[in-house]
Amino acid sequence: FEWGAVVNHLEHDFDDDTASVRRELEGGVEELTEIELPAVLTIQTGINEPRYASLRGIRQAQRKELDVQSLADLGVDESAIESELELTAMYEPESESDVTVWKGSAEDTAAELGELLREKGVAP
Repeated sequence: FEWGAVVNHLEHDFDDDTASVRRELEGGVEELTEIELPAVLTIQTGINEPRYASLRGIRQAQRKELDVQSLADLGVDESAIESELELTAMYEPESESDVTVWKGSAEDTAAELGELLREKGVAP
């Protein structure tokens, strides 16, 4: 596999075995290069436009029935997906930080938040 890091733009022609990638190097310099596929890429935040579901789409999805299928329905032998990994324990980790919750209106709690930020050295 080839690899590319800090990719901020990606173009791929599906008739070709290469992808055109633009990478950001140190000092804001950008490099345009071709990478043979398959490749491993690390993508910089902001490369894609997120898609948000509409309220209508959410409601339609809630009413849609799920088509639940077994491995046999899919023609997959259970032994083909067995893993050497074994789950030995599962737990919720303890929190490493204290949480402060203020109750009341924004006007009432803003002063308390400001004081906490000054104590932590975040605000002057």
